[in-house]
Amino acid sequence: MSITPAIYSLPYPGSPAESDDIKSSGFTTGIAWALHVQSNGDLSYNDTLIVSGGQYVGDSSWPGFINGLKDGSVNRILFSIGGWEVGDFPNIQALINQYGTGESNPLYQNLAALRTAIPSIDGFDYDDETLYDQTTDVQLSQMIAALGYTQVTFCPYSNMSFWVDCLAALEGTNPGLVTGFNLQAYAGGAGNNPQTWIDAIAAKMGPGFDAKGFVFPGLWCCNQSNCTGGNPNSACPNSIQAFFAGWKSTGIQGGFIWNYGDIQTWLNQTNCSPQPTTAAYASAIIQGLS
Repeated sequence: MSITPAIYSLPYPGSPAESDDIKSSGFTTGIAWALHVQSNGDLSYNDTLIVSGGQYVGDSSWPGFINGLKDGSVNRILFSIGGWEVGDFPNIQALINQYGTGESNPLYQNLAALRTAIPSIDGFDYDDETLYDQTTDVQLSQMIAALGYTQVTFCPYSNMSFWVDCLAALEGTNPGLVTGFNLQAYAGGAGNNPQTWIDAIAAKMGPGFDAKGFVFPGLWCCNQSNCTGGNPNSACPNSIQAFFAGWKSTGIQGGFIWNYGDIQTWLNQTNCSPQPTTAAYASAIIQGLS
């Protein structure tokens, strides 16, 4: 079994040291969090405008930073759209209602410009915590597929039936486009059991669908000076490994760490042993599931 460890929150614009750190970490998926869609279709990375009017306008070094990550252990790059209390998915819905999903849509033009600037992007991760409209997610996915992006992942923490229904709908229209659920098992999703989500996917999709290979739970790295083993909101690498070892029997094939910025902030400032390096967290997922 090939284990897929993922890391959220790729830095912007990124430094050579951060590039080397991620490329040598053992993480195979890098997720850029968060891409925000403005009401006019412009794209921001967190608070920084990066695409406007069909042109990449972000830091000129960032495309090289992101593309270069695939020179190391990373073999997949996703951009996560959304988050808590943001207007991304309502904005997407309004843009699609006004312009459709084709070339006349400013969002289409800007997503095309993003792909031109950063061709290493494989697809998008949906962190929809506001709208929960199946039609919008399906139409956005079809736009993404038409632009040549090849993957969509979901990043749920609740509303299981919504996400499972979206998967079923997209399997009907664009089979294989959705490649997994990055299940939040921290913060609002603390206590989420991967098995429960696996069972729901299996019930909806039928016995021929690899539901257990479709759920990738995530935990929050240590983000305070005194991390504790049983806390999925602030865990040292050894504790992360224990969580994943406990989930191994479900048949999951990977997971993720939230988030890279906290790893860098709290390195050498915690009680963790070993130190909570980027590589230590990737190893924790791999060793826990091995």
